[in-house]
Amino acid sequence: MSFQEVIYQVEDGVAVVTLNRPERLNAMTLTMAGEIRAAMQQASDDDAVRVIVLTGAGRGFCAGADAARLQSRASGTAVDEEQTLPFTGAIEGGLNLPDAFAAKYAWISSVPKPVIAAVNGPAVGVGMVLPMFADIRFAADTARFGTAFAQRGLVPEYGLAWLLPRLIAPSKAFDLLYSARLVDANEALDMGLVDRVYPTNELRAAVMDYARQMAKGVSPRSTRVVKELVYQGLDQSFDKAMARSLEEMAEAAQSDDFREGIAAWKDKRAPDFTGK
Repeated sequence: MSFQEVIYQVEDGVAVVTLNRPERLNAMTLTMAGEIRAAMQQASDDDAVRVIVLTGAGRGFCAGADAARLQSRASGTAVDEEQTLPFTGAIEGGLNLPDAFAAKYAWISSVPKPVIAAVNGPAVGVGMVLPMFADIRFAADTARFGTAFAQRGLVPEYGLAWLLPRLIAPSKAFDLLYSARLVDANEALDMGLVDRVYPTNELRAAVMDYARQMAKGVSPRSTRVVKELVYQGLDQSFDKAMARSLEEMAEAAQSDDFREGIAAWKDKRAPDFTGK
């Protein structure tokens, strides 16, 4: 599939989805939102893809909603923009998660493969929401994060008020949501908003190296089940989460990937996982 505002590339088992409106710091449009979801679906359907990286072109990750959309929303007029692809709905063949995870951008959680956000620059408003739904977040030292909603007379969209207190301390989530201030990469790292920070010119290589190692070295069957267990467990009691983990462990012990993992370990060689 060809895209207008997203670049989709696959390399060494890693699909890279790049937001591609660099002249506008990759500000979000309906077209881009639909293309992100379509690219993620394409990566989910491709057995050759084991890991997905989400990043931005140029010096920004995503500066938030496109200004024309915000201005038209404030004036009560419709923005003239073609929506070519759906931007909501759980990923087909994705994880078994509650229906709410089919909502706009929350569907990223239903992607059945690891999703790594490589935040290469400002990530504001909806541009901050996107990496928060990724499984792992790496940032450039020039990255900036801000919720922006309260400064526009809005409230957190797309479940961000539910998600942030689960990623960082509730008081820090309140700080970001109330003040809408911009947080630099180092402060984001300190508060647990991102997992690693790299010099801007080293970010992509570091993320790709990490993603390639994951694509080659771990079972795609395992990563899918791990992701489902984590997201399901967010709203489960411990006894239900424990029971489910034991069921999955019993099934894993009968899988081809388990047998291959043990054989590779015994033979001191790299595994050749099939995801079965």
